[in-house]
Amino acid sequence: MPCPCLSWTCVCPTVGKNAGKFLSQILSGGALLYGAFENADCEPFMPSTEELVKAAQAGEISAFAELVRRYQRAAVITAHSVLGDFHLAQDAAQEAFLHAHRMLNRLRSAAAFGPWLLRIVRRRAIRLQRARRAERTGTDGIDCAASEASDWMEPYREVAREIARLPEHERIVVVMRYMDGCSVKDIADATGRPVGTVTKQLSRAIERLRGRLVETPS
Repeated sequence: MPCPCLSWTCVCPTVGKNAGKFLSQILSGGALLYGAFENADCEPFMPSTEELVKAAQAGEISAFAELVRRYQRAAVITAHSVLGDFHLAQDAAQEAFLHAHRMLNRLRSAAAFGPWLLRIVRRRAIRLQRARRAERTGTDGIDCAASEASDWMEPYREVAREIARLPEHERIVVVMRYMDGCSVKDIADATGRPVGTVTKQLSRAIERLRGRLVETPS
């Protein structure tokens, strides 16, 4: 049975704007000012992921809807790293949320929802990728399902690919911080991690990304 609370919303404009700021900061080597990415995407009060999962396990539809809103961007980026296609990545992410909803009561640690979800996303994306390869084999290798390069991720494809390579715990905080525009405190509250831990995870992630994205002068 489909999840009754899964309303797939378009998040393209906000993500594109913030991703552009994020990428320019990395490539310029400038300081990543925490206040530069604030926007209206994050609520003034954010219940923790653990609280939302427990509420969803108790049957609150709105709680799982908030989990979808909170993690959909990280899910799409994770799927995109496997599939290389924005629209297929959305499909894989949506399937993963539906599966997560069905399996939610089997999740032993509610606080571990984020990494657990992203592992499901990756498995779904790999399954979809295999299905696409089988289809292309039957059409002489012609990819008839290639989508137009009109999505928000297109100008930032490289940075999205590198974000997807980050460890799951870093990937989540980077997406929440620099694409959703959440404050460090909000991320700490949402993930149940201390502010200092979130700050360190962000710093490590930025250093990884800068090392991979900034070309070393010859």
